Order: sequence, then structure tokens, then C-alpha cells
Amino acid sequence: MIVFPIFLILGEKRIKLINWISPIIICYGVGVILANLPFLELNKEITTTLSEVTVPLAIPLLLFSTSIVKWLNGAKKAVISFFLCVVAVSISATIAVFVFEDQFTDTWKMAGMVMGVYTGGTPNMSAVGLSLGVEEETFILLNAADLVWGALYLLFLMTLAKPLLGRFLPKYESEDSGETNEPVTFVKLPNKVKAKNILIFFGLALLILGMSIGFSILLYGSMEAIMIILTVTTLGIMLSFSKKINDLPGSYELGEYFLLVFCLALGSLADVSELISSASQTLYFMGFVMTGAIFLHYLMAYFARIDKDTVIITSVAALYGPAFVGPIAKVLNNKAIILTGMTTGLVGYALGNYLGIGFALLLRNWF
Repeated sequence: MIVFPIFLILGEKRIKLINWISPIIICYGVGVILANLPFLELNKEITTTLSEVTVPLAIPLLLFSTSIVKWLNGAKKAVISFFLCVVAVSISATIAVFVFEDQFTDTWKMAGMVMGVYTGGTPNMSAVGLSLGVEEETFILLNAADLVWGALYLLFLMTLAKPLLGRFLPKYESEDSGETNEPVTFVKLPNKVKAKNILIFFGLALLILGMSIGFSILLYGSMEAIMIILTVTTLGIMLSFSKKINDLPGSYELGEYFLLVFCLALGSLADVSELISSASQTLYFMGFVMTGAIFLHYLMAYFARIDKDTVIITSVAALYGPAFVGPIAKVLNNKAIILTGMTTGLVGYALGNYLGIGFALLLRNWF
């Protein structure tokens, strides 16, 4: 589980199929296959521990390269569009809780996880789920349903979105934030520098996790998942304001590695028979939330007069994270919007845990 994601990361640049399928999907799939092989018995205690530890390690690493202040100052339309996306997901998820209340137990927890993934990404969904004590099967089902609907929406974004939204939304006008190029890539660094950066970031991630656990024990006398996740997120954001840490390449890539380990470990805890029996309702739930959120986002963006490129790229950043910003920017034929989209995705990672946990607790008290 520790070695296989490394081969995927190395192979992603060389083997097109890995990049096309996505390393995250491959890790889930391999994990599920391993868990359901009749001749193989996995140690569930080890895989459960891996799934619980890798998420709080990944979160600060993904946040170190975030530039919230620059984003707020340099991309006002993107900020507004992202805020509208958060509002849209909140409305859609709340309605879904009413509609599907009788179909699931703890629908409010599912709504919180959906809020996390549709404003941040997979790390936020898993972090919110861990914080709320959601079972592994629920996370796998939600993520699988998200992949199905996400693939359909991605197809729409790459084909019909630009001409269709162009009929209703204004054309893109650059806000000229002063930066239009993609960030410095970790891949181009010498191997010695890569190793040094990885060790630095891994040490920082361990330190943050240790401090978060200590803070939780100090306050509650035990390791409370919600407190640990929120503290890890807060410390990750605080360190992102350090220019030395923010400008040092490699934190995002190391965070993605831990995310792949998490996906593989979580997939290995899945029981296929249980997943199949309860998959359809979860698919309906995610489809309801996602389509409702996208429609409401577009509708509010129309009245706010936000241009089509900004609406599309912030929708991609919120629903998929930074990884898909580049490909969609190519579809839009707009390189200038890449940095805005990447930063929006990273800010989504930063806010997703707060929004997901807060939204879930609000719904729990409401119901």
C-alpha cells in the first residue's frame, strides 16, 4: 500500500492509460479487488490505521502552497463565483437531506461529506467522514457515486459547456492579477532537491499531526477526530502564509501521494456485496446534490454577471480540485485562468473541512 502509489505516480507521466483513468480511481479499484480476493486475507487493523493516518498527513501538505490573500486580492470574480458555488451546494444538499431522509441513517453526515467534496475535494470528503465517524462503506459508496456523476459532468465541460454557457454569460475579461503562468513544477527539480523538500515537508506534516493530537488530548483528554482535523487544517493554512514554505515545491505532490495511499487502504476495506446492495440510492443522492448545485451555481452566476470562463473554472476547482484545472483551461483556450483555477482549488481544500463539518453539525441540530 505504501509502494504501489509510488509506481502509479512515476507511471502517470509515462503511461497515458494511468493518467486517463486517474491514479485515485486505480487505487480504489485495486484496493477493492484485493479486499474481495477469496485467497487473500488482509490485516484490517493495519489498513484502517493507514486510512485514518494518511488523511491528516495529506491535508497540511496540500494546503502549504495555498495563497489565500493573493486569491482574494487578485481574482474578485473567482472569489464571488466560488462563494456562489458554496451557497449552491448548501441549498442542494439541504434539500437532499429532506428528500432522502427515509433512505439513509445519518443523512446529515452524508450532506457534510458532500459539502466537503464539492467545495474542496476527496481529501475533504474523507476528513469530514473521519471527523463524523462515518463508516468506510459509506465513504466508498459516496466516492463511487461522485466518480460516476463527475465523469458525466466532465464530459459536459469538455464538449457543450463553453458554447452553451456562452449564450447566457458574459465573455472572459482578465482581471490581470500579474501572474498567468502555471506554478513551478516539482518534476523539474534535481533529485537531491526533491528528496530534501520531501523530507522537510514530511517532517512538518508529522509535527502538525503531533501538535494536533496533543492539543486534542489537552482539551478533551482523548484523540477527538473533529478537533484533530480542524487543527491540522488551521495549522496548514497558517504555515501557508510563510513565504519560504509557500514557495517551496513538493508539498502538493507529497500530499497527493498520501491521498493515494489512503484511497488504496480504504478500498481494501470494502465489501463488494454490501456496496452493490446499497449503491443505487447513494447514486441518486449524489446525482440530486450535484446536478442541483451545478444548476444553482450557473443560475446565480447569470444574475451576478460573472463570465463563462470564470464560472466554469471555479466549478471545476470546487468539484474536482486543482488537478483538472489545466485540462479544462485548455478546452476553454484560456491559459490566463489557470492560476486562478489552481488557487481556487487549493482554497477549496482549505475551507472544505470547516464547511463540511460545520454544515453537518448544523443539519444535525436542525433535525
